[in-house]
Amino acid sequence: MDDAARNPVPQPTTAGEYVASLREVRRQSGLTYRELARRASAAGHWLPPSTLATMLGRTTLPRERTVVALLAACGTPAVEVDRLLETRRDLEGRIAERGRGEHDAARTPADPSTTVPANIRPSVGPVPPRPGPPGPTRRWLRLALLTVFGVLTVGASGALRPLATPAVDSSPTDGCPAVLRQGMYGPCVLNLQEHLVADGLTVPVDGWFGLDTTGRVMVFQAFGGLPVSGVADERLFDELAGDRKVPAAWSEDRIGKHLRRTFPEDPAGAVQVARCLSGLDPYRVEVGEDGSRWWGLFQFSDVEVSRFGVDHRTALDPGWNIRAAREIWSRTGDFGHWNCARA
Repeated sequence: MDDAARNPVPQPTTAGEYVASLREVRRQSGLTYRELARRASAAGHWLPPSTLATMLGRTTLPRERTVVALLAACGTPAVEVDRLLETRRDLEGRIAERGRGEHDAARTPADPSTTVPANIRPSVGPVPPRPGPPGPTRRWLRLALLTVFGVLTVGASGALRPLATPAVDSSPTDGCPAVLRQGMYGPCVLNLQEHLVADGLTVPVDGWFGLDTTGRVMVFQAFGGLPVSGVADERLFDELAGDRKVPAAWSEDRIGKHLRRTFPEDPAGAVQVARCLSGLDPYRVEVGEDGSRWWGLFQFSDVEVSRFGVDHRTALDPGWNIRAAREIWSRTGDFGHWNCARA
């Protein structure tokens, strides 16, 4: 009896499980996204690191050509390649069949007994719900518009490579540069922002790499043990495709209660100052024009964080941030240490 018979590989039954099996293949390869991209290119495939990060970070069924490129780059044995591709085709067929069933059910005629006569106008009912997230067609339109505006608005020093007209098997992240930084605009930045949101960091998903995105990238880098540069590079995308790194943020209610307990002498003042400085966002990072940075609820500067002898990850912990603010308040007796006009 061979190894495969003794230890059968679990068969993915959903798109999410299938992507998880691909993540495991990538993990066992021990290669970075950049290394996989080079190996895929050497094998005649096109697999940008950003495309790979997107594929492995979602729970939807990836395109077959992208799967083939990944498996080729990982050096996956032919038997395993055939198994994974057959599984993908089977899942694709079942998803398509389920979609047809739902479409047919939606077209089923209504019960005549519940049909409203054409000459009777229904009374005004509840306000209809807001439309849900845009479907695939609208999403492609948004990506196409972002591409056009990105080409028009980004200078040569920070230009994002424009995408071709989307085909059936194209990817919105094909052709992205190796490094994304502040000032860039387009689908590649949109992809980065979606990854940050998926990891629990609220940021406008608008395709613009502005101060908000820079701050959230720094937060992710701090929690991921990466150099805190505010620049999205290969290592950042590697980490974004893995397990969640950012702990769930404290709610405003929890922060407010903790502040009032910590500052019984002036509970309202403590909440007011923290709200003014950070909007009660424990993961707020402000970046000055000179590159200086302020961290967390009470916006401690890089210099202050260093003097406290902690790292940036600790500075973003709301419990530590409030305790440090209390230590300063105990020496001064007020909140005069903070200048809320800057916030």
